[in-house]
Amino acid sequence: MAQKPDGKAAKTDRVVFTRPAAERISKVVRTVEAGGRDSSPLTFGNRSEGLGGKVFRVCTFTGAWSKNSAKVVTFRGITSTPNTAVAQNIFVAITGTTSTSTTKNCAIAKDGTAWYLISAECS
Repeated sequence: MAQKPDGKAAKTDRVVFTRPAAERISKVVRTVEAGGRDSSPLTFGNRSEGLGGKVFRVCTFTGAWSKNSAKVVTFRGITSTPNTAVAQNIFVAITGTTSTSTTKNCAIAKDGTAWYLISAECS
């Protein structure tokens, strides 16, 4: 008889399933057993790895930013490269000087592989 981790014999208690549950379980078992043996095993990694890392960043940008246009933004507090991203503004035109010396703060979020502006300093 098989043993439990504590060394004691495992009991052989009967387990009862409803008919629909048993059919569902048997269907899954048949599918798995008939599947390809060359596929990679199922793994459970860090959720953020599947999303491509960080999904929210605080950044800076310079000049005006038109609606429906992209702009290069710089991550705040990151000095080593890569420290920039291209974000798309789909909400509102941000007016201001076109000077490249006036820095404004913004927040961007990632959807899939694309970055989008979600908030910006407007004054």
